[in-house]
Amino acid sequence: MALVGLAAFVGLCLRRSHKKNPLPVRAGEVVLTVPHVQGAITLDGDLDDPGWLGPIARSGPFSDKNGDIARPYSEARFTWGDGELYVSLYAADQDIRAVAENPADVWKDDSFHIVFDDGTNERIFDVSAKAKLAASTRVSRFAMPGDRPASKTWESGAHVSPEIDGTPNEPDDDDEEWVIEMAIPLSSLGLKGNPGERLSVAAHRCDSPKNAPRSCGSYGERAPVTLVLE
Repeated sequence: MALVGLAAFVGLCLRRSHKKNPLPVRAGEVVLTVPHVQGAITLDGDLDDPGWLGPIARSGPFSDKNGDIARPYSEARFTWGDGELYVSLYAADQDIRAVAENPADVWKDDSFHIVFDDGTNERIFDVSAKAKLAASTRVSRFAMPGDRPASKTWESGAHVSPEIDGTPNEPDDDDEEWVIEMAIPLSSLGLKGNPGERLSVAAHRCDSPKNAPRSCGSYGERAPVTLVLE
């Protein structure tokens, strides 16, 4: 009987160890399948690498508060492999503004805000056009609804690189676009790198156009989006 009980306990532990992350399936969620990277990716902000030219997941255009395509245009792309989630963030921008030196001020620049949630913890990234990064973490809203203070001392291990077509902080000329390329360790996102793992994603990008008020477009904030590793 003791051996039977021990076997049952070991079986339970094995089932728990193989249990996928606890992100719940949400009503109306959009599932975005993220292919395994099919080529090399060099973090230089250039999306001509083989890994970006193969199968990838794309958000499509971010939307404004009315559900229309946000202007200026923004888009995110995803692939994974080598223990990393690779993320590229594209921003059309006629007047690139990025002056923050303190990570706490990154959100004031032309920047992206992206949140990943594995059902246990949220990992939050704010990154400017110049690749200035602020990262923090807090308990998932799925695990603890309500007020959840963030820890800004978290070390994400993320590597970030920009590519800018324009001259930041020069309002007298016309800029074109900027791109952020990120490699985030899967372990930092609560993942092991197993196909079928799920990760909620929500992002927005804010911009200050010429002679116009600051505006934002979003993805995964109006309707829930879940990334699934393929």
